[in-house]
Parts: sequence; structure tokens; C-alpha cells
Amino acid sequence: MRRCFFSFVAASVALLYLTVSAPTALAQSNGIYADFTTSMGSFTCKLEYAIAPRTVANFIGLATGQRPWLDLKTGGTRTTPFYDGITFHRVVTNFVIQAGSPNGNGTDGPGYVFRDEIKPALRFTNPFMLAMANSGTNSNGSQFFVTVSPQPSLNDGYTIFGEVVGGTNVVKSINSVAVDLFSNKPLTNVVIQSIGIRREGTAALAFDINTNGLPLVTNLALKIASISNQYALSFTNKLFVNNLLFDSDNLKDWYIEDLGTEISAPFTNRIFKLSEPVSHYYSAAQIQYAGSTYAPRYVTNRTCALKFSFNNATLTIKFDALGTGTYTYPPTGPGKVTTYAWLQEPYRGRLWPIYYGGNSNALFPMQLTLNFNTATSGWFEGTAYGPTPSHVDGTFTIN
Repeated sequence: MRRCFFSFVAASVALLYLTVSAPTALAQSNGIYADFTTSMGSFTCKLEYAIAPRTVANFIGLATGQRPWLDLKTGGTRTTPFYDGITFHRVVTNFVIQAGSPNGNGTDGPGYVFRDEIKPALRFTNPFMLAMANSGTNSNGSQFFVTVSPQPSLNDGYTIFGEVVGGTNVVKSINSVAVDLFSNKPLTNVVIQSIGIRREGTAALAFDINTNGLPLVTNLALKIASISNQYALSFTNKLFVNNLLFDSDNLKDWYIEDLGTEISAPFTNRIFKLSEPVSHYYSAAQIQYAGSTYAPRYVTNRTCALKFSFNNATLTIKFDALGTGTYTYPPTGPGKVTTYAWLQEPYRGRLWPIYYGGNSNALFPMQLTLNFNTATSGWFEGTAYGPTPSHVDGTFTIN
């Protein structure tokens, strides 16, 4: 549910004031309001900046262009209104309308992620709640959704940061459009033309979007040197920075390479590319996080202990430098890790996939997401691919 619901793995200060027609022009109490103008009409959301300040700051920054965000097509840092021209790419009747993906497919965002702000004061008990879409814990970016009915099953999985206070008829109309039955994408685009931010009252005017620990996006200077049959790309690195390299041979189509997030010294500050007959162009960007995101760049030569919640048994894995390793698991005995792939993401890492062998009772292949609470521990969830795929979860330590 969560995975298909939402986004991936994006940041914005002149306030936009928008003249809107009823119902969004109604007199309203103190607060911060987002006036959505779409190709099907207008609606207004009140933003809960006192309860979810980081999420509201991010939304305002993107909507107004007050904080920079990353154009994933070109690698350029931009400070234009992010949502202008973006479509509602997912509409599920009597459930939600979802937007915030520049490519219109729900697979991208602003180039960064930030932590959840799930609070008991905001629940999906009522319809028309405004919340962040995600692809798992602490993976918020730019995609959001509005519910059109009570959805208590979504509680504790998604950050609510507002609710519709005007124009619910427009939200219902968007939710009623014809969609592709496979993707839930509207057959005719419903476009966000603009989002205006209004602040009413002293507290709302004083709310600062730059003091909530959001990631900061900047472009990165590269130095290029030729070494034998390679090019060395050098750059200045920092702690808690995610580096992205953009590579093109035509200045039109860009390939993105995630160079990882630095969580400890020493830093990587040079990468090598083979010389090719075709010219290549490079640019780079840095996403500066406010503090450690904990997930390591590699698990080479580390030991991970996974305690499953369904039987309290512990699977202990020792990773080697060859992309393999060994494991012990009391219910089946010891065995080998025949191959694994570790993907570092901000706030989490993924074993996608990990394969086991070495004895007749070898474990089934798994895809696991490790959500870090500290540098050495957290909780995990994923799928074991036996005859019937099954959900697994629990806690872990890694050293």
C-alpha cells in the first residue's frame, strides 16, 4: 500500500498573494493558507504550521520558490515555484487525489527527502486531509495527497500537514475524473496552475521556513583532470552531504549517479571516469542535511543482526568485500550470503536484494529496508520471497 501510494525520493522567500474566486476567497481565521488554482477550479487548504512546522516549511518553500530545489532533468538548482504546471498524477475514486511529481509518473521529487512529522493531533478521521506522500519512513519530498473520505488506515504512516477549508466541491470533481485503470492517472491532465500562500495574523507572519532543519540544495563546482585513460572529477565534500553527479553526452539527456551521503570522515572527494570517443558533460549537486542520516554508504565487512518479530529469532549476517558473506540463523543453521546489493538512502538503507545459499535449508531471498534510529540500530521491514511472498519486520543492530 505504502510503496504504490507514493513518491520517492527535493527545497524555497517572497510570499505569493493570489486573487481567487469563491469558495477560497471566504473570510478565514488566523493561520497560513494555500490557495490552489487548478485547471478544474480552486480550493484552499489551511496549513498546520504549529503541529508540522518542517513539512509546512517545505511545502511553502516549494510552492513559492523561496528555497532551492533540484531539477532532476538537468541537475540545476532552481528557485522557481515548484508546483506550477504539475499534474494530479494519481486519482483514486472515493480515496485520494495526489500530485507533486514533475515527471507526472509519481517517481520523482525535489531531489531530497526529509523526516516524518506524524502527530496524534492530526488524524485521517475526517475527509479532505492534506498529507505528504512517501515511499516509506522519512522519505517525504514534494508529493502530497488530499483524502476525499475518512481513511483511518493511513494513520501513523503519513504526515498530515493541513486540511481543505474551502472548495471541497473542486476536490470532489478532481476525484471523479476518468482515469487509466492500471495507473490511476487521469486520462485528461488536471493541472496545478499555481499555489498561493497567504498568512493571516502575527504568528503566521512570523513563521520562518528557514529554521526547520530542511535539506539545502546547491550546485557543486567540479574540477576535471586527465589521468592516463581516465578523467578525475574532484569536488569539495562535507559531512552529512548527499552528492549527485549528472552526466550527458548531448546536454539534453542527463544520467544521474548518486555518489552517496557522507556520515563520517574521511570524505570521498574524487571519482574517476573512463575516457571515451564521445564528449561528456558533467555537473553536480549537493544536498546538505542538518544532521546525520545514519545509514552507511557501504556494509562491507560489517555484521548485521536482524531480529524478526514473528518468531524472535535472530539472523546474523557478516558481509564481506566481495558482495557475499555468511550468516547464522538458529532455526535453519548457518549458510552463505551468495550475493547482496546495498542501496544507501537518506535515513535508511536497502538490501535489495539479498540471496542465501550454502545448505539445503537456505533462507529465501529477501528485500529489506533498514530504517536507522541511530548509527548502529533501528527497525526493518521487507519481503521474503518463498513459494508465497511474505512480509517480515523487526529490529536490527549493525556494527
